[in-house]
Amino acid sequence: MRLEIHHWTPHHNMIVFSYLYFCEENNIEFDIRMNSKISWTGAILYFNNKTYYLDYSDDTKFLDDPEKYNYYFKRSLRISDVKGNVYPLNIQANYSYKSLFLLTKFKFKDLVNKANRIEIFRSLDYFNAFTNSSHNAMDVRKLSKEVNDNNGKVIFYTRLWNPDNHIDTDEKERRKMQNEFRIEACRILKKNFQNASVGLFPDGLSSLLAPDLLLDVKKTSLKRYFEILRQSDIGIADDGLKDTPGWKMGEYLLFGKAVITTPLNTVIENFQEHTHYEKLSSRSSYIELPGKIEYLLKDKKHLEMGMNNLKWSEEYLHPKNYIKRILSITRTENVF
Repeated sequence: MRLEIHHWTPHHNMIVFSYLYFCEENNIEFDIRMNSKISWTGAILYFNNKTYYLDYSDDTKFLDDPEKYNYYFKRSLRISDVKGNVYPLNIQANYSYKSLFLLTKFKFKDLVNKANRIEIFRSLDYFNAFTNSSHNAMDVRKLSKEVNDNNGKVIFYTRLWNPDNHIDTDEKERRKMQNEFRIEACRILKKNFQNASVGLFPDGLSSLLAPDLLLDVKKTSLKRYFEILRQSDIGIADDGLKDTPGWKMGEYLLFGKAVITTPLNTVIENFQEHTHYEKLSSRSSYIELPGKIEYLLKDKKHLEMGMNNLKWSEEYLHPKNYIKRILSITRTENVF
């Protein structure tokens, strides 16, 4: 088995750490290689003379031609594109597993490769002292195996995107709509739920458009954010820049939280409305949030949904099953 990537970016954490977990569990040699011909957000897994292309792009456009591979797995996959050898990668989540041990598996030339330095530095930041995204803070071994009741606390930490930083007219409008939802969603949540934990990343655009919603920058590190997420029950999510689910959704599921989201436009296996999430009627329907939250709070439906999501994340996101699920498509899982 071999894994190839262009260089190590946050998009690869899910597959890199899952690969480490899989190799450990099955006593397989860890073999990761840098390949400049692969897209920055792609990866290729080689196993039993088969090739598996893993497309982690935020965009619904394909990074490569599926016909070049035995199997093509895509994260941001439209229903209309599910055909032939194309399969969904579902939702992405940023997590880690034994990050310091992982570094001992890298070749020296890859450890000194400048392109990999950010993720390597995050792996070395064991005490969460120097980076906002320390891999130690993301370790899946710290995830809870049960759902706790935090009195229905709602969480929505988010950021804005500047429309002026993109030349495409459609993307400018998408960002304006996205920013409006995020600002007004935070305001309506603060107004209606005293225990809600909401706010915007404090940058220049947020300071200009919504100075009343700025988060304390200390709360934006992954370590602090995950602490607050553990103490929450219901997570609010909306589509990212390309009208596809962001990484926040995956974090909610791994932590066993109920989810309220804007409409989903990509394929997510066995992920059902009312079982795993509640859906707003449109990307602009922030006014519906209080009603959706009250629905989940009644009879503590949020706890049942949180447990459903914890179970779903174990099957589809957690490294103990992530690569197994990919290989099961080819009916090779009985090898292990």
